[in-house]
Amino acid sequence: MPGTALIVAGGSRPDPLVVKSLPTIDFCIAADSGADNARAVGIRVDALVGDLDSVSAEAVDALRLKAAEIEEHPARKAATDFELAMARAIAEQPDRLLVIGIGGGRLDHELANFAVLASEATGTIRVEGLVGSARITVIRGSMAVTGVLGETISLLPALGDAEGVTTEGLEYELVDEPLHAASGRGVSNRFIANEASITVRRGVLLAIQPHGLKERATG
Repeated sequence: MPGTALIVAGGSRPDPLVVKSLPTIDFCIAADSGADNARAVGIRVDALVGDLDSVSAEAVDALRLKAAEIEEHPARKAATDFELAMARAIAEQPDRLLVIGIGGGRLDHELANFAVLASEATGTIRVEGLVGSARITVIRGSMAVTGVLGETISLLPALGDAEGVTTEGLEYELVDEPLHAASGRGVSNRFIANEASITVRRGVLLAIQPHGLKERATG
């Protein structure tokens, strides 16, 4: 399924700015109570995935009426609902995968969500997370990230150390350098162009624009 897939997770309800910024969605998956989040902000759900322990009966009934796919898993499982939703989205083979609703709620869930976001299983899919007014882009190989002049961007290693990091279009340039998982060296860089090129030879980076959506709305 070439196109854009969306996962709505069960964390904090998506900010209206996030919903307004969404592109055309070709397939939407709700992770358990993410179905309630999607319903509250008017996002159509094509599939509900999870153990259904936190989603409301009303949301499930509404999805059944709309003939949405419901993929129920046992409560005793070796993966989180968000992880299962990611696997379902990857199976659709989209070109781009957007994730909302992964922030807020329990801290352990939130940290696990960020780790799953960078899963190697996504392969060549462009993966982005929208959390509050922040935008997170998963960087593998070489990728371009758009921004506004002066906008803050941080580059954080996601799965251990990242090696061979090179950037263009950012104030503090990196040239084939490492970014270590236990270091804050990649925090608080800035765009000096409207697009930055980021390359990582080995490893995965999370490119975090903490005010990315607000910058786009006002820039």
